[in-house]
Amino acid sequence: MFTRDEQMAILAEVSRAPSVHNVQPARWRFENDGVTLLQDRSRRLPAGDPTGRDVEASLGASFEGMVLALSRLGLGLSEPLHVADDGRGELRSVCAARFVPGESVDPLAEHVARRRSWRGAFAPVEAFDLVSLEATLNVREDARLLIGKDLIARVAKLNDDCSWEFMRDPSYHAELCEWMRLSRADPRWNLDGLSAECLAMSAIERRAASLLFRPAAFGVLKTIGLARALVAESARVKSAAAAIAFHRDDDESPFDSGRAFYRLWLEITATGLVACPMSSIADSALGSTEMRAHCRIPSGRRVVNVLRVGRAPTKLPKSARLPASELLIESSVVDLEPVP
Repeated sequence: MFTRDEQMAILAEVSRAPSVHNVQPARWRFENDGVTLLQDRSRRLPAGDPTGRDVEASLGASFEGMVLALSRLGLGLSEPLHVADDGRGELRSVCAARFVPGESVDPLAEHVARRRSWRGAFAPVEAFDLVSLEATLNVREDARLLIGKDLIARVAKLNDDCSWEFMRDPSYHAELCEWMRLSRADPRWNLDGLSAECLAMSAIERRAASLLFRPAAFGVLKTIGLARALVAESARVKSAAAAIAFHRDDDESPFDSGRAFYRLWLEITATGLVACPMSSIADSALGSTEMRAHCRIPSGRRVVNVLRVGRAPTKLPKSARLPASELLIESSVVDLEPVP
């Protein structure tokens, strides 16, 4: 249905979807009447995401990215048919969906190219920014808005506590290091992972991190009690204008939560603000419990993520992305078997 050049253009847009640690696990195959989404199993996070929940949410975000991209072309997608995982091979079939006629361009599609994650300190916002953000969230039932210095300071402390809960685990730390790109000389600087630019590191911070963040050096810093200060983000979080607790039904699949999360982030982008996930709060039992209580999130709901939000102080770097050609699966690699 699409030429190869058209497939490349579609996938270049789809690739802008967010993914945990920017691992980009989604792969795509174009069929005669639809698309198949697959997972590259080499891009899992055994230490940071042992259950695969975060990667599954990333796949859901990629699927929503395909929905957005196709809407520009007057097409939609049917609800995805999820498929069984046979546990074999480098690629896992996730779901398939058919092309259907589209009614109009999705209004969020125009914000895909502008969405960024900003991990540095935020610039001051105008009162109108918060009014616009509040109006955006008021029509959603899955987001709680936190505004005010005291509330943001509380979130900042909770984020540091939860981040340290994971960072002190040598396996988690080593895995994160594998996905960090601290130098432009890194051959994967423009391809994937977390670059020093996207981590908002200064030149001095990059050099320090390249030495002190290595597992052996970090282990020594933990022993002498200095490691936690190295990874603390409290000052940056406190500069945020707001925080948002994103919550969904307990029984909703991570895939569907990932779809909704991407749309929420694009809605924030539409207000002119930028956001940064504080996933450790949602991933931590302590953090999730405290956030649920603080935001009065009802029973039967789970905290999927927490975002800090503000205005970017400068033009933000473009996040690293794999070339579209690496996302395209040319031939039928796996057989689709519907989940019973």
